[in-house]
Amino acid sequence: MKRFLITLAALAVAACASDQPKKPEAGKASLAEGEASPVGVIPTALLHDAQRNKDVDVSIEYPTRGGPFPLIILSHAYGGSNRGYESLVANWTSHGYVVIRPAHADAGAMRATPPRDVAERGEEPRSNRGRAAQAAQQPPPFRPNPAEEIWDKEREPQWRDRARDISFVIDSLPGLEERFPELKGKIDRAKIVVAGHSYGAFTAMLVGGMRAGGLNVADSRVSAILAMSPQGVASNRGLTAESWRDVKVPAMFMTGSRDFGAVETETPDWRKTAYENSPAGDKYFVFLPGARTATFTGMAPLMPDQQIVTGTPDLPTRDPRTGQMVSQGMSTVGRNNGSYISERALFNEIRSIAMTFFDAYLKSEAKAKERLTAGQLGGGVMVEKK
Repeated sequence: MKRFLITLAALAVAACASDQPKKPEAGKASLAEGEASPVGVIPTALLHDAQRNKDVDVSIEYPTRGGPFPLIILSHAYGGSNRGYESLVANWTSHGYVVIRPAHADAGAMRATPPRDVAERGEEPRSNRGRAAQAAQQPPPFRPNPAEEIWDKEREPQWRDRARDISFVIDSLPGLEERFPELKGKIDRAKIVVAGHSYGAFTAMLVGGMRAGGLNVADSRVSAILAMSPQGVASNRGLTAESWRDVKVPAMFMTGSRDFGAVETETPDWRKTAYENSPAGDKYFVFLPGARTATFTGMAPLMPDQQIVTGTPDLPTRDPRTGQMVSQGMSTVGRNNGSYISERALFNEIRSIAMTFFDAYLKSEAKAKERLTAGQLGGGVMVEKK
């Protein structure tokens, strides 16, 4: 199987926005604070689960210097790919984490779905752009998130299969080290976090102790979970207020002011119920003004904050910087009137906060835990803890 190493020095510097990393000492077991490591990549490794007679494709990234390092298993959104979330993975790996991304059975299912970017922006198609002024005089109507319109066909068998993919990856760690000698000494099997986005957040919560209907697939080997754009109480997902009572591991739940689900009742407040119904003890809720579901992928473009508005907007004018129409009279949540949200800046906050959570609970860094308890971070980002 083809294997290769790639050096991500420039990418790592951009990811952490820090000074050039110091040269590590010979024989050093771990990275110093702020130090970035070159990253080794195993782009594809096929694992066979005999119990399910199923092949699971995984991609693996790991720091080439030092070890052992905590492991992050990243679960993709519905229809996504284990090749996605590259900016998250590059940042985490270069700062002392091994990352494994399994491809779930639904991988690639969204490729045939038409892009919803225009709908998310609340804009008219280009052919109808003449009506932009009329459309801008009111908040855009709710439009369902296509990655969340899956729950009528995804049920307990599919939920169990996704959770089993995560546990199977953990089962396979000794075999992976045998197949790929470069992984030997790299993975600390006692420190495993499962991170997930959207449907992947559902998966992470399941292995972290959440119960969906009669399904209980918690994995005691999981040290912590990160749920980006999580699901809340919902009968079609088998989730009640009691579903999170056994989530005893440290957990972080992230959402944003524009992070809507499949129906109008699935609001950011609805997503917060995952946090609210989890037992107290090392639980965090992160709210990012302006973030939507796609923001967590790192692929969302720069766009105006038009999803949550109050008041009556004026007729739109054209922003000379971007050429896009913007209504100067809009009052947006957490932003100045007429301002634009850099989704890149939001994404940088997401991966920085996630890294802080990992450092606090997988590397036992006191400064990281102190930052999480600050309550408010840059850009209006709010952190609650219980």
